[in-house]
Amino acid sequence: HLSYNRKMTMMMLRHCVRLQRVIPQQGRFLSSKLTNGADVNGSAVNGSANSAAAGFLSAPHRNDAIIANAITFIPAESLNVAVDLEILRPGDTLDIPYELTITDTFADLWHSAFLSQDRLQTSTPFCRKLGFQGRLLPFGLLAFLTSSMTHADAAKIQVGYGPIHYYWPGFTGDTFTKRFQVQSVRNTSDGLHSIIQFQCSLYNQRGKLCMRADKRMMFGTRLVESMTTPVVEEEEELLRNHILSKSGILHKESHSLCRLRPGQLIRHDHARSLTHGQSQQLASLARLTHPRHFHTNGAKEEQLLVPGGLVVGLCQSASARELHEILHEEVLAVQFCNEVYPDTTVVGALSYISNIQSTNDGDLELVTVRTIGIDVSNNRALPKALPQALLEGEQLWLPKELEIFCSAACPSLCGRILLQMDRKILRQSTSKPKDVFLL
Repeated sequence: HLSYNRKMTMMMLRHCVRLQRVIPQQGRFLSSKLTNGADVNGSAVNGSANSAAAGFLSAPHRNDAIIANAITFIPAESLNVAVDLEILRPGDTLDIPYELTITDTFADLWHSAFLSQDRLQTSTPFCRKLGFQGRLLPFGLLAFLTSSMTHADAAKIQVGYGPIHYYWPGFTGDTFTKRFQVQSVRNTSDGLHSIIQFQCSLYNQRGKLCMRADKRMMFGTRLVESMTTPVVEEEEELLRNHILSKSGILHKESHSLCRLRPGQLIRHDHARSLTHGQSQQLASLARLTHPRHFHTNGAKEEQLLVPGGLVVGLCQSASARELHEILHEEVLAVQFCNEVYPDTTVVGALSYISNIQSTNDGDLELVTVRTIGIDVSNNRALPKALPQALLEGEQLWLPKELEIFCSAACPSLCGRILLQMDRKILRQSTSKPKDVFLL
């Protein structure tokens, strides 16, 4: 004779099987709780009823067929929210549905990582004197935000930037949306990868275009090439024109510390780096979720990369003191050459002044400058000179060509050049070097 507990257990098991036939979800749950006293993941389950069930199921009369049918697994699936690269063609527009309000915390975190003494970013009274409602968001922050993509997990690396224009001032409290337009699709010379150029546009809550940036990304697949670049209307440089109109206010006292001249190579003694935490925090705040910046896909911490927009910020920060005071900035082109790692890579910079144009009143000057970001980790010093071929020319060097040139002309720089960046900066001019003592 079976004991009372065994009779109850048998009744429960039969009821479980009947429930599974009628209500599969409930049947799976109950039957899993009666299988060897464990759930479907193999974790132990407490309870007298489950212990009795375990005794019954271990009896020689157990029905293995019933047990096998009672345990059912639901397969998991991944939802694909990425863009289908195979169908992208120049002119295709991607309106991003997300909205992001920039808080003071975001701006403060940026300032804590990237040094700048420019008053348009640091001084509210100065900004209001020029007719702005408050401090402007830094150029580097908006450029990083404009080009950050949430669904570009298929990209291998960021190759570089095209022109980046700051059209309309951004402030904390503004809410931004983004739009991406495909500019071109081409394959690499090895035929294994493709490079897609996107035009990234950033709009505030009033629909004003604040920034536009061209961004090139490499993908690990071969696509149908299309080099037809869509026609884009030129936007008026409203922010730069507004600052130029205030030259009467700016001429009273120039804050520029150093006099610049064409042909001058500036050695920036200030170097910057980002910690692992800073890199991931800033990437998350900008909603950049690529696996190469986080602990996914089995990447080790030393293999994670600093995002390209933050590398631009590091080079701007490293060169900020000698180029002070920058009132407006425009990036002409950026070429990434070697990878930058959080915690380990320290970024130094040299800047070559190729041209200077003064305004009619002579109070402001537009400086064309090429900044070279160089790895100075492990106490390696910046070079005291650079080959002229690296500093002049309309086109930036491609990474492979650059390494070949460096191996022949300056072996000490092989693998150390991180970035090349051409830009135009608007700053207050100084007629003579200032005799100042700064701590």
